[in-house]
Amino acid sequence: MQIKRKEFLNEIKEEMELRKAVRLAINRLESKRLQEEQTLRQIIRRLISEGSSKIKVHDTTAGNYLERLFSSTNFLDTLRNDYHALRTSPEQRSSFSAHIIHAMKALLERDQLNRREDDEADEPPTRLKATPETGIDINITDDETEQERNLETEATEKFQMLPGMDETGAQAAERTWNTLEPLIVNELTVTLDPRDRAQFAEYLLLNTTGYFKEWEESIQSKEGHMGQPVPF
Repeated sequence: MQIKRKEFLNEIKEEMELRKAVRLAINRLESKRLQEEQTLRQIIRRLISEGSSKIKVHDTTAGNYLERLFSSTNFLDTLRNDYHALRTSPEQRSSFSAHIIHAMKALLERDQLNRREDDEADEPPTRLKATPETGIDINITDDETEQERNLETEATEKFQMLPGMDETGAQAAERTWNTLEPLIVNELTVTLDPRDRAQFAEYLLLNTTGYFKEWEESIQSKEGHMGQPVPF
């Protein structure tokens, strides 16, 4: 009887040691799995980071600033998603693109005008009413004229609604412009060379117009293979 009891205790002890060994092996395997998973995550993050940081380098500063705007910000994604959201009629998208291009041109014109005024402000003051360079000085600096200039500036900075165009597209463009404008301004702020500013403005408009055309052709192609829309 005593021998059976001893054998039973030994079996229990062996069972406990076996369970302990199994738990240890499982913990080691789990630890190894977690380490491998962490290593894999780090590799994936590095690959993603390297992939996202590789953007095309151009021969001009303006080209690189434009590349950064289109490739490293949400500029293009916002423009594409908001354009593709307008699917009821082509007129909505036409209005959207027209308003965006008009707003871009207005922003670029304001930027050029502001830089010209800054350059003029840096010139030494003169008390001459007429000079060979300027002719008769007709600049009036009374309070009323200054207020008129401020009102004109405010009016040009507001998003302009174009008459006769689809209102849905116009409203969508205004909402989109609120996101796009600061992104463009960020690049314009550091574009100091006049040659770069001119190239930036030209190719910003060309690329944006080109994307609108590409997206519209894609939409028209898809809609051409679809039947009548199903009502909700």
